[in-house]
Amino acid sequence: MKIRCEQNSIRLRLRKSEIVQLRAENWLETTMHFPDGQVFAWELILDENLQDIAVQFENGRLCLKIPGAMAQNWMDTEAVSLECFIPVGDGHALHVLVEKDFPCKDRPEEDKSDFFTELAADAPLNC
Repeated sequence: MKIRCEQNSIRLRLRKSEIVQLRAENWLETTMHFPDGQVFAWELILDENLQDIAVQFENGRLCLKIPGAMAQNWMDTEAVSLECFIPVGDGHALHVLVEKDFPCKDRPEEDKSDFFTELAADAPLNC
C-alpha cells in the first residue's frame, strides 16, 4: 500500500493483492522503519459502524477507516477511488483519496500483474 502526503492531502494506492487481503481481513498495514528506531505506520481499516471515512494520527500511526459498505462497493466495481474532505478547523480540510493502483507507463520493465491495468486506459502518463 503506497502513501503519498502533500500539503493537506493523503493518498493511498492499493494493488490487487492488497484489496484481496483487505476484503479478507478488513485491515491492511504498512510500516516504514527509520535509523533511530522510530516507526511510521499507516493502516486502512474497514468499519461496518462508520457512516463516513475517518482519519486519526497518533504515536506515529496514521489510521484511515472506511465504512464497510462503501469499501465493498469500491472493491466490487470498476470504481477507481474513494474520496472525501474532512474539516480540520480554520476553514481547512484534509483531502483523503484511496485508489486502486495503476501501473506506471514510464516503467515498461515493471511486473504489472498486481496492478489494475484494465482500469488504466485513461490513466496519466506517469505514476
